Amino acid sequence: MMLSVLLYAYCTGERSSRRIERRLLEDVAVRVVAVNQQPDHATLARFRRRHQDAIAELFGQVLRLCVRAGLVDAGMVAIDGTKIAANASFFANRDQEALRAELGGSGPQDCAAAARRVADQVLAEAEQVDAAEDDQGENAHVRRMPAQWAGGRDRRSRIRAALDELESQKAKDFETRMAERARKEIELGHKLTGPKPSTDTARRARPRRANTTDPHSRIIPQASKGALQGYNAQAAATTGHIVLAAEVAATTNDQPHFVPMATAVTDNLAEAGHRGGAGTFVADAGYWTSANGTTDVGAEVLIATRKSAWRTADKPDDDKLAVLARVNRGELSQRQAGAILGVSYTWVRDMTKRYFGRDGQRITRSTEPEPQEWMPVIERLAAGEISRRAASDHLGVSATRVKTMLAHIRGEITDPTVARKAMNDKLAQPDNAALYRKRSVSIEPVFGNIKANLGFRKFALRGHAGVHSEWRLICTVHNLLKLQHAVPA
Repeated sequence: MMLSVLLYAYCTGERSSRRIERRLLEDVAVRVVAVNQQPDHATLARFRRRHQDAIAELFGQVLRLCVRAGLVDAGMVAIDGTKIAANASFFANRDQEALRAELGGSGPQDCAAAARRVADQVLAEAEQVDAAEDDQGENAHVRRMPAQWAGGRDRRSRIRAALDELESQKAKDFETRMAERARKEIELGHKLTGPKPSTDTARRARPRRANTTDPHSRIIPQASKGALQGYNAQAAATTGHIVLAAEVAATTNDQPHFVPMATAVTDNLAEAGHRGGAGTFVADAGYWTSANGTTDVGAEVLIATRKSAWRTADKPDDDKLAVLARVNRGELSQRQAGAILGVSYTWVRDMTKRYFGRDGQRITRSTEPEPQEWMPVIERLAAGEISRRAASDHLGVSATRVKTMLAHIRGEITDPTVARKAMNDKLAQPDNAALYRKRSVSIEPVFGNIKANLGFRKFALRGHAGVHSEWRLICTVHNLLKLQHAVPA
C-alpha cells in the first residue's frame, strides 16, 4: 500500500511527504489507492528512505513490463544527462580552511571536535525555536517524538561526512598525483603521455569545498544559467521514449559516463528479457573522447566529435610584420615595437618567435596535421631514423604532441585525430547521419516530461544512494505512464 501511494503520488507530480499526507485526507483517488489508510508524513518519509534500494529495483521490473508490451525498440539508444538540483543550499559549501577558521580549529585533528560543536550549536538553536513554538501552541496537534529519542545524529553525521569529503579531496595534491601517475605507469609498463602535474598548478587550484547538508552533491555549472548545487542525472532512452538505464553522478563532465551507461543498458535489457540488445548508442559531443569513440560496448557507437583546439591567432598584416622583422634584426627593442604597434612587448616577443627566424620569415601551420601527413614522419621516428625534435620541427607541432603520435604508432593508445577522423567518416554516412538526427527527439522529450510535466527539478532525498533511488523512481514513473497510455485498459 505504501509503495502504491508513493508511485501514484510521483505519477501525479507530488513528492512532498507532507502534501501526500494532506492528499490522503482530501483526494479521493489517493484514499482509494491507500485503502483508506492515512500514514503521516514522517511514516512516508521513513518508508522512502528505509527502502530506497528496493524502490530503485522497481525500475528493472517496470522495464520488463515494457518489453513484454512490445514498447522497447533498442535499435537506437540515445544517452544524455541533465542537471538536477540537490536538496541542499548552494551557500552551505565550505572549504576546510574556512571551517577551521569559523570553528577555531587548528588542524585536521580538530575536525571531529569542530563537527560536534557545530552540531551542538544547531541543536541548541533548534530546541529554542521548538520551545518558543510550543509556548505559542503552534505545534499542539503534532505528535512529538519522545525526548530520549531526540538527537542531532543526522545533522552531526552530515557534517562529519562533509569533513570526510574534504579529507578525501585533499588527496589531489602534487605528491599524490605523482604517486598515482607512477602507479599507472608501472601497471601499463610504459611512460604516460601528456603533461605531468606541477606544483604551480596545485598551488593555483582553488580549495575544494563540501556541502554540509548533502556532502555528495557538487556545484555544477550550467551553460548560460549560472550554477546549481546538485547532481548530473544520466539516462538512456529509445526512440519510443522508454528509459533503459538511469544513473546519477556528481561530476559535471559527461565523458566518464558513456561506457557505464552503455553497459547498464545492455545489462538491463538482458535482465528484462529483451532479445538482441542495443543496436547503436548515440550521444552528443559532451561524451566525445577517443576512448569512447573506439570502445567496444557490444554495439555501434555514434558520438558527435569536438573540434580540436589549435592555433587561432590571425596572421599579422604586412605593416606589423615589417615592424616584427626590424625587431628580429635588432633594429628595435620589443618595448619600442610594442609602443609603435600599440600592443604589449610580450605579444611582440611571441609573434617574432612565431613568424621569424635566422633565415627570414617562417611558414607556420594554421591547421593540425592530418593522420596521413604525420604517420609517415612518426613511423620514421619510431624506427630511429629521425629525432623527436626533427619530427616536431617537420610537422610544426609541440614535443608533447609528438609523444602522443608516437604512442599511437606503437599501439599504446588511439590518437585523438585518428579516432576523430574515423568517427566523422562514420557520421558522414547517410544511414548513420539519419540515426544521429534521432538523438535529440529520443532523449530530450524524456527530460522534458520529467521536468516540465512531472515537475521533477529537485531531489527530495539526500546523499548519493538517496538521489540514485529517487532518480530511478522518477524514471520508473515515466515508463509506467508510457505503459499506461500504450496498453489499452
